[in-house]
Amino acid sequence: MSEDRLEHIEKMVTELIHIVANTNAIVKEMRSDIDVIKYDIVEMKADIVEIKADIVKMKADIVEIKADIVKMKADIVEIKADIVKIKADIVELKQGQIRLENAVREIKEEQKSFFEMMGEHDVAIRTLRRRTV
Repeated sequence: MSEDRLEHIEKMVTELIHIVANTNAIVKEMRSDIDVIKYDIVEMKADIVEIKADIVKMKADIVEIKADIVKMKADIVEIKADIVKIKADIVELKQGQIRLENAVREIKEEQKSFFEMMGEHDVAIRTLRRRTV
């Protein structure tokens, strides 16, 4: 019986050796996987640092854009005021044009009356005298 027991113990030791060998292989593979994961984590941390730097730059750009928008709004207000002034000037110019057209019409009418009083011939002679030859 003791031989049977010895054989049985040998088989168990052999099985244990195989189990330990398999366990060692699995542990080695896990260590390799952990190393890969550690490397990936280092890369991810570097990416996060880069992303944070990009966010800081974007925030600065946004502040600059907001300042530009404020300036543009002020410019738009100024342009609107200029447009209002230009419209008022146009109305004033149109009124002045109408006054001038009326004055010219009146002068033409008076000139026709003057021609009739003096005669066209006398007016033509006086006009020629005023011109320099």
